[in-house]
Amino acid sequence: KLPAWLHLGAPPNTYHKIKDKCMHLKHKIKSIRDLAELTTRLGRRRIHYAHAACTCNDCSTDQQAKCKNPHKCAKTAKTIIDKLLPKFNPNTSPKKDDLTLTHRRKEKNSHTLQWRQGDVIFDPTVT
Repeated sequence: KLPAWLHLGAPPNTYHKIKDKCMHLKHKIKSIRDLAELTTRLGRRRIHYAHAACTCNDCSTDQQAKCKNPHKCAKTAKTIIDKLLPKFNPNTSPKKDDLTLTHRRKEKNSHTLQWRQGDVIFDPTVT
């Protein structure tokens, strides 16, 4: 649930006020996950076409939300993600540091949060 805008892992000049305006207002992008979901259409080459008038389901939905060029927004989202430092980029695998919680401890945290009883063990993994 890392924020998409003014992200601490983004180098200078990652964001562009005019290009990002549509993603703010029309796509309602708030997190890195939202940006990643917006870029998924770029990998569907037989369904999604690289132009403003693409008629795939994702682009049609975005056009109904008054986005003029859904493909351009998806490319801009990919550019933002690609510029993030590797530690924060969802497309890179985290380095093995032996600090990640075990499966059992993650389950215990989930159970603790669900029932609101006990202590949650801190998970140092960022991504």
